Amino acid sequence: MPPFRFIHARLPDPAHSRAQITERLLAHRRKLLAAREQQAASLKEAGAKNDLDWLNRKDPRRLDPEESRKIERRATRESDRCSQGSGLSHLKPDDLKKLEALRGGVRLVQIATEHQADELAAALHAEFPWMGPATEAVWHGIRRSVREGDIGLRLPPILLDGPPGIGKSAWARALASLIRVPTMVYEATVENASFGLVGSQRNWGNSNPGRLLNTILSTRVGNPVVVIDEVEKSGRAESNRGQAYSLTDALLPLLEPLSAAGWSCPYFEVKFDMSYVIWVMTSNNAASLPEPL
Repeated sequence: MPPFRFIHARLPDPAHSRAQITERLLAHRRKLLAAREQQAASLKEAGAKNDLDWLNRKDPRRLDPEESRKIERRATRESDRCSQGSGLSHLKPDDLKKLEALRGGVRLVQIATEHQADELAAALHAEFPWMGPATEAVWHGIRRSVREGDIGLRLPPILLDGPPGIGKSAWARALASLIRVPTMVYEATVENASFGLVGSQRNWGNSNPGRLLNTILSTRVGNPVVVIDEVEKSGRAESNRGQAYSLTDALLPLLEPLSAAGWSCPYFEVKFDMSYVIWVMTSNNAASLPEPL
């Protein structure tokens, strides 16, 4: 399967950096001067009158300072033009380096046949027979993804509701292991605001891209299983300016496929396709869930 274009931007080609363009222009200019030197030598051998400045140079291949400055200015213009067309011109070099893992796209794990879906569901049910309704929902979801010809396994968000200790998180990890995708567990009781999951703006102190995007960057898999543990305890944090950052508000656009396909990262200020992420949320009491969820 070809790599999945996860980022809605074009990573700058290293060949279009200012240093690389400058090096190519300098090499081309030196090549032209070397050709002139050979021509000058031929003219001298033929006894031609030596009245041209470039014939009188001590080293015709050596660029004068003004030529070097002109080349550097042109290289800067060309590099800036390429950068502006990428959609990432607002990012610093360190941030661009973080996105280098996406240069070749990411991989989407796919289930090839409905028979394979049956086998996965049977294995999951054998390990967690008391989680039958959840396993059945996943089974039908995998078969539907196969029938619809999705380029990667796509499942609707799942909420596992039940008392503590029945294995909800363990079931989610087992699902990820069976379909061979990475797992990320987010504890809503510990990180009940949105920062840890989706990140924060770059101009904040200790800002970062968030664990969701970091998981995909590190594994290069676009449909990991993301477990939001005890989601009914999700909360919100407020900045000094009164802005609220709720885990629920951060989750809603990620759970809806159309908005997830163009999800905007608050840290990079770039859009990513999160529509294939597999969401498993757990709760001990669904009656306590925030109303939007």
